[in-house]
Amino acid sequence: MIKFNKIQPNKTNSLQGKLTVDFEKQLNNMLTKIKNRAEFEISDTDFYRTINEALQNSNKKLHCKSIALTISQDEADKTRHMLEISMLHPAMMIESKRPLASGNKKTIVEFLNSENTIKHLKQDIAEMSENLKNR
Repeated sequence: MIKFNKIQPNKTNSLQGKLTVDFEKQLNNMLTKIKNRAEFEISDTDFYRTINEALQNSNKKLHCKSIALTISQDEADKTRHMLEISMLHPAMMIESKRPLASGNKKTIVEFLNSENTIKHLKQDIAEMSENLKNR
């Protein structure tokens, strides 16, 4: 579930390609927040609440209302975690999700700290936006 608490749209400046300068900053900030929360909140020994970071889409070239990163824990095996990206259709009736990584805490944190993570996120966002546009 995507939450809209304390999300305020920013004015955007266009950059080459589909993403804008402010949108890239928002995406980097969201990734930084989820990295920090993952390092401190994920537990392989105890259950924890689902970690969710979201941003409202300020880029008019992307066909979505909001984007969220979520880390959840398997109910049966508390050492298994799933990192997902989700996008909400502008009509707010369809949500598209895609898994990014799964495994133990170390695997999730390594994926988030990888240099290629932001590149993969941008690529997934562009693909998911095209899929939402066709729905």
